[in-house]
Amino acid sequence: MLNIKLTIEYDGKKYFGWQRQKNKPTVQQSIEEALQLLFSGEKITLIGAGRTDTGVHAYGQVANFKIKKSSLKVKLKDLIHILNAMLPQDITIKKAELVEQDFHSRYSAKARIYKYYVTETKRSVNADKYLFIKTKFDIALAKEYCKLLTGIHCFRSLCKNDTDKHDFQADVKYVKVSRKRDGIIEFEICANRFLHSMVRAIIGAMIKVASGKMELKEFKNKFEKGEEIKAQYVRSNALFLYKIIY
Repeated sequence: MLNIKLTIEYDGKKYFGWQRQKNKPTVQQSIEEALQLLFSGEKITLIGAGRTDTGVHAYGQVANFKIKKSSLKVKLKDLIHILNAMLPQDITIKKAELVEQDFHSRYSAKARIYKYYVTETKRSVNADKYLFIKTKFDIALAKEYCKLLTGIHCFRSLCKNDTDKHDFQADVKYVKVSRKRDGIIEFEICANRFLHSMVRAIIGAMIKVASGKMELKEFKNKFEKGEEIKAQYVRSNALFLYKIIY
């Protein structure tokens, strides 16, 4: 058997997330259908590293699938071109490589990196890839907020608290926020795992703190106790799965 690892870029605007769902278009489904046509004698199961939510984009999603050695009739570089010709414009295979049999896109990953983009000025070009905010944004306060998230913490307060979840712990390697040119604010977070809508909740709370609508001390107290933080889950349109680390 061959274990093939794909690095994938996609615009998530038209999709109900990565994971296959009944009667709803997803990224996994689109790629699996293309692979199934290409390797018609195989039963293709595509394993993704990050199960991105509805509307979330990716620069560096990773997935793998297994096929019989005899089924691969082309070089991997040609496989990329063939798949990209079969896939819609908003999904691109950036890289294809052979990996060890025990490689698993999700369970072999050591960390995942997400980025989120906020704009303080109105935009017309690629406006749907930013969250437009009209409130003031104190970047120094936002940096202090980010420091509170680094390390191993319970993120019960900063995720969609599904009733069947019992483990809310995540190890956040680093969190960065910076003001770029033209009023763009870039947020970057790296962690071993992410809970449901965790990044969107973190951004919502950060904006609330940086705009002066919540004291940093109040956030810290609620976060450490696992209490509800009444902050908006920001829209998914400005969220990108940036990289998977192995």
